[in-house]
Amino acid sequence: MIYPPPQFEQQKSEVLQRYRILNGSEVHVAGQIAQTTALALGVPVVIASLNERYRTWYQAAHGAGEGNLERFYAFSSRANLSDSAFALSDVREDPHFASDPAVSGHPPIVFFAGAPLRDPDGKRFGSLCLIDHQPKEFGESDLRLLESFAGLVSQDICVRSAARYAVRDLIEAEHDKCDLFDMAMTDPLTKALNRRAFFRFAEREVLRASRHAKPLTAIMFDIDHFKRVNDVHGHGVGDEVLTRLVQCVLKNIRDEDLLGRLGGEEFALVLPETEPLRAAILANRLRDAIKELSFPGKTGPFSITISAGISEPGFADIDIQPALERADAALYRAKQNGRNRVELAPLTSGGPTLAVA
Repeated sequence: MIYPPPQFEQQKSEVLQRYRILNGSEVHVAGQIAQTTALALGVPVVIASLNERYRTWYQAAHGAGEGNLERFYAFSSRANLSDSAFALSDVREDPHFASDPAVSGHPPIVFFAGAPLRDPDGKRFGSLCLIDHQPKEFGESDLRLLESFAGLVSQDICVRSAARYAVRDLIEAEHDKCDLFDMAMTDPLTKALNRRAFFRFAEREVLRASRHAKPLTAIMFDIDHFKRVNDVHGHGVGDEVLTRLVQCVLKNIRDEDLLGRLGGEEFALVLPETEPLRAAILANRLRDAIKELSFPGKTGPFSITISAGISEPGFADIDIQPALERADAALYRAKQNGRNRVELAPLTSGGPTLAVA
């Protein structure tokens, strides 16, 4: 059923599940790439040292352990200044690194190598770094292999980054669709279906009921003496009356039922798989619930009542209009008979059947 309008959060969840991509508050852990790099190059620790923009949602590390991860990250960030792959067999012999506390920490950092991580335009956004706790010889073939792994990590980050933006754009598009749906299909004040949408969806229900030989009932109802509400208390209070009335009705009907505002204080309900007598029970329940509502007025709190007419489509009806016309005639009789009542209209000619006086 299209009514009520789909909620944005539900659609966003469906989009995220459909594309199986994490949202911005979660971190993607690429531990398998880091582990494969460590096994291929024979080092105990591999870390992708990233700029803050990427580090907040992407993590590739192996062998560092929770206690040393931040220390290794801080040390590895030095490699982000390098334009090319490099390897230092023993950082204790290099004046640039020797004084770093991580070099003499536990476990110590002795061997250090890194290769830049780049986007498709060549811009650096981090380094893939190797760490060992003892000196290590690293040849040209090892550097080329490190660069190859750095390329894989770069591609993984770039693809996932692009996908994240694509999903966000898709979510925004879904949000826009919900907004457009709301604008096109619902009454801006009450959020009930507007006249056009109500008739569109009601026609579907009539055809479905006819095809499957299922009952269907239409209810027309409006607020008794609503003009007096606006005249005495103002249109702002009148708007509140309409809004709260719709909220009350929605609490008492099923998700598959259609509620439409046809104009002013006039509303209609279409109840699939519901016979007229059961619709009359619902209409009286709505009448009682609405009568219990209280509104702040200029002369003190006040309440409202509704009158309703009920009908069902005839055998040859292909849309809801004939049933609504009969329900409207029954509503008029309810007004003539004293208001605050429900009248049931027969399909054939003859007098109305009174549901509740």
